[in-house]
This record gives sequence, C-alpha cells and structure tokens, in this order.
Amino acid sequence: MFSVYFAMLKSAVSYLVRGRQLPAWDLRLQVYSSGFRQYTRMLFPVMSDDDIDSIDFGEIHDTLQANQMPPSKVPPEIGLHRELQITVADVSIDRDSIRGIGVIERPLLSLIDSEKRDFQSSGESRRIAYDLITPWSACEQVGIGLDTTTKTAMEPSPLNPDERVILYLHGGSYVLGNPVAYREPVGYLAHYTLLRTFVIDYRLAPRHPCPAQLHDALIAFNFLIRQGFTPQNIVLAGDSAGGHLCLDLMLLLRHAGGGLHKFAGLMLISPLPSLLLSGDSLNSNGSHDYLVSLPMESPNMPLRLFYRPGAKYTSDYKQELKDSMLTPISGSLADFPPTIIQCGTAELLLDDIRELFTKIKGDNPGTQVVFEEYPDMVHVFHRFLFRPESKQAYEALYEFVQSI
Repeated sequence: MFSVYFAMLKSAVSYLVRGRQLPAWDLRLQVYSSGFRQYTRMLFPVMSDDDIDSIDFGEIHDTLQANQMPPSKVPPEIGLHRELQITVADVSIDRDSIRGIGVIERPLLSLIDSEKRDFQSSGESRRIAYDLITPWSACEQVGIGLDTTTKTAMEPSPLNPDERVILYLHGGSYVLGNPVAYREPVGYLAHYTLLRTFVIDYRLAPRHPCPAQLHDALIAFNFLIRQGFTPQNIVLAGDSAGGHLCLDLMLLLRHAGGGLHKFAGLMLISPLPSLLLSGDSLNSNGSHDYLVSLPMESPNMPLRLFYRPGAKYTSDYKQELKDSMLTPISGSLADFPPTIIQCGTAELLLDDIRELFTKIKGDNPGTQVVFEEYPDMVHVFHRFLFRPESKQAYEALYEFVQSI
C-alpha cells in the first residue's frame, strides 16, 4: 500500500504547487483519483499470455476478494436496508427462451442445468444474497408511517399494485463489488428517486466467469416477477460493469419474447458498453480517470478474467468479443425502454459511452433517451458524495424517473 499513499501524497503536492489537474477538480478528488489509479495497478499487474498456463486464477480471485471495495452504510436519515436471500430453486427459467442468444448460450444453459442437477442431488438450493434498500421518502410516497416501516416496507413484495422499484446491478469490472459496498451510493439513489431498490450480490469472476453474472441477474428479475412486480414497474439500473449487465439482461429478455424486457426505464451510470474497448478516450483520459487502461493482451486484465479466464487472446477470442451479448453496441438495441445515461468527460469509457448513446437513440426513434456528460468528472463520480456533481446527477435521475 506504500505506493498508493505515495501516489496520493505526490498528487497533493502537485495540486498545491502546480494547481488542479482539471478545472473542476478539488484537492480531494485529485488525490482520490491518483490513489485509486495506483491501487488498480497493484490489483491488476500486467501479465503475458506466454505465462498463462502458470497463472492461478483461483488465487487471483481470492486476492481480489481480500481487497474488496470498502463497506458502506445507508445513512439513517435516508432510510433502512435489509439483507435477504433468493432461493434459486424457487425461481424457474425457461431454457428454450435462451436458445440462439449467441456465444453465451451454451455456458448459460450449462449453468442452468448444473444448478438443477445439484439441487436434485443434494436437495439444497443455492441462494443469492441481496439488499433491499428502503428510503423514508418511498414510505411517505405510499403512505406508510415510520412505525410500520420495518413490518411492511422491508418486505420484498409490492406495497401497492402500482409501486415502482429499482433492480440495481453494481459495478466493479465483474471482479469486485457487492451490495455492502454500494449501500451508501444506492441509498442516495433510492432516496432521490423515491423508489425501493433491490441490489443483488451476483457471482464474480474469475472463479465464476461469464455468464454467471447474467444468470444471477436473470434469476433476480424472475424473482421480482414471482413476488408480484411487473416489468413495467421495474426500473433497471447499474453502473460500470453493472451497466453492461443491464444491457445484457435487456437483450436476453428481449430475445426471450413475451414483453418481459418492457421495463419502466433504464438508468446507466458510466456503463461499460463494449468488451472491445476501442475509444480514443482510453488514452486521452488515461491520466485523469482512476480506472487504468490495461492492455487486453494481459490475461490478468479484468475483462479477460470475466470472459473465459485462461483463454489466450487469439483472433478467435477477439472475434467472440464482437458478439452482441459481450459488446452490446455491435448489435441492435431497438425496443429499449426510456433510458438515461450519465458519465463524466474525464473517464476512460467516454467515447464508448457516447457511441452507446448514439446507438440507443438511433435504434429507438420516439423513445426518451437522455444523455448527460458532467465536465471533468471521473468514472461513476456519483460515489464521490462530497462533489456537487454527484448531487446534480442524483437529482437528474429523480427527474428522469418522474418523467417515465
């Protein structure tokens, strides 16, 4: 950790001597960005495919989980959270609806079948943990007094037939993140939007590679439907890799038919639109964003850990990455719900996110598609609650929810 603290100290000195790195930055944001950037370099040292056979991906997974995002809390003045679990065996998935979905079809069907066999063999079901975050504002919206909140509003079923909720898929490059780390930022999202929010603890790579995350997201969605929510009353939201997972879930449900993809809305915060990572901002914002532009040639790069960890970066592998379930902007994004996309102009993914907006807007004429860029802000700047841009972004999400 010495290198992280040194990077932060060096950044602070630079701020005091040379001034801010970007016009909108304050000392705190500049120091945090430098520290997180160095921390990312520590977690994901560049490796070579020449050494791939000697890499212990299980050890990499354990190291990443030992260096998880720090826990956070829902501020008590905002609301409450409750830790719950989904019993996977209670949620059915239509296998036939998945056929023809692309490169993830076989591994996804394999996960579904394996889960079923394990349950039939042991009689014990896997469980998916999730947080239910209930803001006081949502209680007031449906006329529930604070004294009855824990009895009613903390139950995972509709408070009334028209209640809208958020299904939130967290970020973390598919290798980090969990509901505990997201309690504060998602607590504010729930508070500003006046909506109860479900945050699932989906499985992480590399121990659980693609499409385990989509499998868990699909189970969570079907669970909400089973609980009595309708797709039209669910707002799908996610940041970073969670935004990518939102796009994948949308595409999978659209492929399945039956209107299950007709969400009330889609909220994408600094989403990952592509596993190809081709935008010029990967270089131009490399010294600003706290994310690090790691080469795809490194088998320890998060996206390589996510999709077929241990596979070499061959021409066939690159071709697979073009599949629309891995790179959504490469296929049709038609028949999407009202959508809002937020990002910062200082983030690595800026160009790819702009392309995503153009694609969704072009494929959905007549549908509300909102795109907001926040000057000089980094990846998922919403987490920096000390910044005024964070509050502005949450307020914009409220306005979006009110408009749909």
